[in-house]
Amino acid sequence: MSITRRRPLLLGAAATMALLVAAILVGAWIASPAPTRLDARVSARLSSTNGKNVPLSAIAPNMREAVVATEDERFYHHHGIDVIGVIRALPYDVVHLSLAQGASTITEQLVKVLYLDGNDHTPWRKLEDAAAALKLEGRYSKEHILTAYLNSAYFGEGAYGVSAASERYFGIPPRRLGRAQATLLAGLIQAPSAYDPLDHPAAARARQVDVLRSLERNGYITEQEAVSALAQSLPLRGGRRLPPVYGVDLALGPAFIWWQLAFGAAVVATGALALTAFRLRGFYGKRGLIVGRLVSLALILAGAATVVRSFRVA
Repeated sequence: MSITRRRPLLLGAAATMALLVAAILVGAWIASPAPTRLDARVSARLSSTNGKNVPLSAIAPNMREAVVATEDERFYHHHGIDVIGVIRALPYDVVHLSLAQGASTITEQLVKVLYLDGNDHTPWRKLEDAAAALKLEGRYSKEHILTAYLNSAYFGEGAYGVSAASERYFGIPPRRLGRAQATLLAGLIQAPSAYDPLDHPAAARARQVDVLRSLERNGYITEQEAVSALAQSLPLRGGRRLPPVYGVDLALGPAFIWWQLAFGAAVVATGALALTAFRLRGFYGKRGLIVGRLVSLALILAGAATVVRSFRVA
């Protein structure tokens, strides 16, 4: 069959696929919950655990920075969905046939906890999560969302919210959290039981190192400030102390840097090849050519950004 005869079939298949994808996205948008009464939902979550809802001004900047750098480094630059994070996570999820590296933003995590009953483990729920996150970002400011997240996150030991966590582990209000204390708490959010400093002090310190690396990588602190945070004995409530940590290499491992560089280069190459393919005007048609080139350029830009970042953190 000639290209001329195949063209209508290909265009029809493409149009059908586009309509199917659009229908799924529209369905997820309609099915996703309306992100209303955010503060009331946070208060309801805290009421059953004797937690305390505190304003952002009552939370130390150290804590805010540590959570953003660790949980969602592009929090202030996206609108609920981190496209770059999704692209990075895609190879892992495809290889492992899972959604383990779904690159959930702070907004999506908040939606999952407050509006989806903690369940976003299926592809459909992930779409609902993303749709509700977009709605939430359209309704509330970044500061409001971050405040709600810090007040609703679970830190282990029955502590819901940063106020309860600060009191539970250190016996101080969240506004007094120093860098060492804040980075230890921020590390708990990912896996509170596994990184509990009372039961697993070594694991808690190792996770704290990851948080400090994220802070350094994103320009919040210097390497010397990170070293200083680890070099001090860290007292916990009840009289226990975590011993200081010395000799830790806070630079990102070469394997991570090379993987990021290789992945970015692969994305650039894919975009370049696609851009070349979409020069076949007679095969794709004018509209297909325009859309194809835009997608190809987006891939090239995303890959280039990843490559540049790999050099920046090296």
